[in-house]
Amino acid sequence: MSFKTHNYIQQWNQDISQNIMVGILMGLALLPTTIAFSFIVHVSPTIGIMSCGLMLFFISFLGVRLSMVSGPSSGISIVGAPLVEHYNVHYLIAATIVMGLILFIFGLCHIDKVLKLIPDTVVMGFMNALGILLLTTQIKYIFGISVATYIVAIATFAIIFLSSKLIRGIPAPLIAIILVSVGSYIIKPHVQLVHDLADIHIAIPKFAVPTELFHFHALSVIILYALTMAIISVVQTNLTNEMMNVITQSPTDKDKEVVAQGIANVLVGLFGGYGGSALVGQSKFNHRMGATTRLATLITGLLLLSCIFILAPIVGLIPMAVLASVLITISLNTFDRRTFKHLREAPITRTFVMLFTIILILSTHNLAIGVVAGTIVYYIVQFILRKGGRSTI
Repeated sequence: MSFKTHNYIQQWNQDISQNIMVGILMGLALLPTTIAFSFIVHVSPTIGIMSCGLMLFFISFLGVRLSMVSGPSSGISIVGAPLVEHYNVHYLIAATIVMGLILFIFGLCHIDKVLKLIPDTVVMGFMNALGILLLTTQIKYIFGISVATYIVAIATFAIIFLSSKLIRGIPAPLIAIILVSVGSYIIKPHVQLVHDLADIHIAIPKFAVPTELFHFHALSVIILYALTMAIISVVQTNLTNEMMNVITQSPTDKDKEVVAQGIANVLVGLFGGYGGSALVGQSKFNHRMGATTRLATLITGLLLLSCIFILAPIVGLIPMAVLASVLITISLNTFDRRTFKHLREAPITRTFVMLFTIILILSTHNLAIGVVAGTIVYYIVQFILRKGGRSTI
């Protein structure tokens, strides 16, 4: 048996009972955000849950970074929303397959070297704009509906805040979604429920190649969206991988991880799911709970896939204001905490580049354009300052 094969087997075998338990908890923790992201991208929650379950299932076998959680993200959901809105969900599924192929090529071309050129000030702009976009997508589910909706939202925020302070073992959003949903079912206030806005049904993953890939006009649209999704995916995966490198003190090959993400996304698309990337907050939480092997990731994926059959009727009873409140909490956590210190201490040119990135993303609703253009502007400003004999930004 070769060293690589032995090492791969070892990545499954350590602390089996602990990793099974962590996998179950992580699966439950992912449910609220996975359902909420489904509404951002205008697909049924069952497709969202299936997509996340499939992504974790495949990445448990293919991934390089152990305990890193992958699945549909806020960034990819925001970009994919217009594609579903203007065309249909099959375009999104096809875009996921093409996105996976692009990621595969990115990894083979050593994209990590390119990503290192993206300055911190642009990354901060990217994260802050993502937080703002995520926040604005959820306002409509809370404001201008009913007094009961405001009460549900306030109760959700309060439970999330108190649970995060008092309870460590169970994710605060999960506690909030269970308590408020049960309360809503008993009291029956005048609030929007998930089944009021979406068709909840059992979705069985089936292998199929989207026919949209064989039509020139459809393919031209799909490629544009897929490229944007791939850029967002590779940036978010790289940021997550870097964070995991720091907290685990064990670096991994980021290019190989991008290749694995690419193959996983192709497979997810072929089975009817939509695209994903590594998830920063969830990966940190997974590591903190004690996930150390591929088994934890596999169990999380299998749990989510089983939820398609078990929880489909229950998901419809969740108040939309609860999911919106959970995502607003996530959006606030998405904001880069270094921003205010950066604004106080960094040269005005860096602040200009960060604000330029934020404004461009918010005006175009395109995260990839913001990152690319922000990076180009950063180096143009740097070149001008060098020519003028001033210190670079």
